[in-house]
Amino acid sequence: MKTKIAISVGDLNGIGPEILIRSHESLCEICEPYYFIHEKLLYQVLQILNLNISNAHIVYFKDDQDFNFKLIKNQNGLKIHCFSLPLGFKVDENFTINPGIIDDKSGLYSFLSFKAASYFVFKKYAHTLLTLPIHKKAWELAKINYKGHTDALRHFFKKDAIMMLGCNKLFVGLFTEHIPLAKVSKKITFKKLSIFLKNFYEQTHFKKIGILGFNPHAGDYGVIGGKEEEIIIKAISFINAYLQSKKDKKIFHQALKDENLQKELIRNFKEKKIYLPYPLVADTAFTKASLKNCNRLVAMYHDLALAPLKALYFEKSINVSLNLPIIRVSVDHGTAFDKAYKNMKINMQSYLEAAKFSIQHYRKLN
Repeated sequence: MKTKIAISVGDLNGIGPEILIRSHESLCEICEPYYFIHEKLLYQVLQILNLNISNAHIVYFKDDQDFNFKLIKNQNGLKIHCFSLPLGFKVDENFTINPGIIDDKSGLYSFLSFKAASYFVFKKYAHTLLTLPIHKKAWELAKINYKGHTDALRHFFKKDAIMMLGCNKLFVGLFTEHIPLAKVSKKITFKKLSIFLKNFYEQTHFKKIGILGFNPHAGDYGVIGGKEEEIIIKAISFINAYLQSKKDKKIFHQALKDENLQKELIRNFKEKKIYLPYPLVADTAFTKASLKNCNRLVAMYHDLALAPLKALYFEKSINVSLNLPIIRVSVDHGTAFDKAYKNMKINMQSYLEAAKFSIQHYRKLN
């Protein structure tokens, strides 16, 4: 049986719908996609692009108190389904797509498509979730109080979701994401970082993980700041010891509060380290030689990792949400309003790579 993937359409004014349509046949070779878009809006997309689609599952969604999924009709090569769920908003499908424009109607629709597809997977009507790009300003205009997909997923499922981006040649996990740089340092605490590192390993099971320093030259032994690096080193020592210990998992939260217990775990630790013992100097961590030694990394903030990642592997990279009750993947690019509906050359590799990764990850877990 093919893996079923729920796909949220992203911002209809961007390149997401075109990626969806143009990749449909290729995607159907590896999975069974369910597209979360209403018929009227789908036909608008097809008309603007002068394209067609057939043999597709189209899911329209509406606000209701209860969850319900049913097939409505099968015509013109399309299976039209309805998914009802508590969305919290009335769905407006009667608006005009404005290519390349940031607007509240498209912003709200992209959020509701995403929310519906998320719960569709959570309710096990599909196996994985693939999200096309949204525009954060459009969400803001629509009064959606989330900074993006990952932030919203935390709220939906009451879990501390982790954002990881990359490809097989390089994956990076983000300790913080879409927050101002001025606030990052205060977020780096022993407790928060230890919990993050534990969850990141348990979700990925990477065999060797490097953590990028926060300050230039990883603090240079205290010459350039270094307070954050001290916390990072302490968290690394503790997590390496804890992950390899044979003690009951309940001891983790005890140890976070008890320095004597931390020291005992570290003192008895003699196994191979999962996390490299010291923060890596970020400005050399992405060289060919460094990546040959360690290509699974954690960064304290967004651009420290993503600027070099996108310079090296932009077209191959995907976005993965970890530590959730569902498998969620996404393309690693934005709405590209400058290219939307202009029949320009659009690279669809990230979209297809995201689908393949979600299928592989689902099979690995099942």
